Amino acid sequence: MHHGITFTTTGSRTRTRARMEESSNGNLHIVGSFKTDVDPNFKLCLTSRVSAADFNMGYCMTGTLERGCKRTNSFQVTHFAVIRRLEVPTPTT
Repeated sequence: MHHGITFTTTGSRTRTRARMEESSNGNLHIVGSFKTDVDPNFKLCLTSRVSAADFNMGYCMTGTLERGCKRTNSFQVTHFAVIRRLEVPTPTT
């Protein structure tokens, strides 16, 4: 199943379609294409096993973004990726 994904970088946003896969060790892989290529050209690998420092900075997942290289037919790490926690306020009674 493919899902709509929005990548946000400094000053820009890119929407694409990708599929999510869970690995045997519990990591999440999001694989898709930024263009209309049939073959995937990016892989986002995330884990919820974050360091204490990353958790204290508000992140619930960290990982890497790998971009595909047609010349070498392989993926290369291009960015560090983080997912922020959504802090839900506790209702007051």
